[in-house]
Amino acid sequence: MQRKAFTFEFEAVPPYCFDLTVHKPAGWWWSTPNEVFQKRVLWTTVRVDSCLYGLRLRAAESSRKRQIVSCTVYSDKKLSGLEKDSLASNVERALGVKEDINEFYLIGRRDKILQHTIDDLWGMRTVAWPELFPALILAVTLQMAPMKRSNQMMDLLIANFGDNVHFGGKTIAHWPSADRIAELGVNELEGKAKLGYRAKSLISIARALRDGFPTADELLRMSPNEAKKQLMTLHGIGDYSAELIMPGMGFPLDVWSAKIFGLLFLGEEPQDPRDAIPELKKMAIERWGKWRGHAFVYVLNDLPMISKGFGVDLTNF
Repeated sequence: MQRKAFTFEFEAVPPYCFDLTVHKPAGWWWSTPNEVFQKRVLWTTVRVDSCLYGLRLRAAESSRKRQIVSCTVYSDKKLSGLEKDSLASNVERALGVKEDINEFYLIGRRDKILQHTIDDLWGMRTVAWPELFPALILAVTLQMAPMKRSNQMMDLLIANFGDNVHFGGKTIAHWPSADRIAELGVNELEGKAKLGYRAKSLISIARALRDGFPTADELLRMSPNEAKKQLMTLHGIGDYSAELIMPGMGFPLDVWSAKIFGLLFLGEEPQDPRDAIPELKKMAIERWGKWRGHAFVYVLNDLPMISKGFGVDLTNF
């Protein structure tokens, strides 16, 4: 059982919405699929420097002009000053509180696709994974699989190889560590998590992280091209997966999202969505520039409202 260790606060650069940042309308989690969002409070877990912590996150002050986010940390040990600083830095980055998105909103106000989405999702930050390995797990399990199949693989990974964290009256199941997956054999991982060919990729990735692959913070300090090249050296990580892992880096289209943006950009669904991806990515660059990653996340989290505006149901692809 972890006990309350300390509490710290962040003041976010406006516009900022804590609720939409940690609890996306499209259903994506902030840190782990098993986290609990109740009464505008997020109970979750995070692994930093190989240590697992429980977190209670909430908006301590919330208005259009001022947002203060409070984070209470639960731990089974006493934390040093360096450990507290490392944890706070990680949480701050993942919450996106220091990111200034005003330029994106200026562009969005003049854009037919984004202008109402900005209002619908006012202050939402894009996904910024608290940890790199879970983001890589997501990228690998999404490959060539429907969402139901991907969720099955992720659920089995957590159930068989993850860790349960008990704190604040909650029990949250967290992702397996890279160190644990690195020690597994392919047959065991493939069998227990039903990963198929992905088991080999995930073990290779885990070993690379264990052996000194750059952290999420280190990747963010690189140029987007350099970070993308680094990610694509990992087994099973290609262009789409790399852009999915690093928010804001690019425009991570797959067949499903290519159908959506084909309709939004061209007014019709592409005959071959896979072949249309390069042209659609080029159009996104021309339209939104460096903010195309933010546009991607905003659109996919506002599909029901965008469907009404465009008179076509974008939610049933």
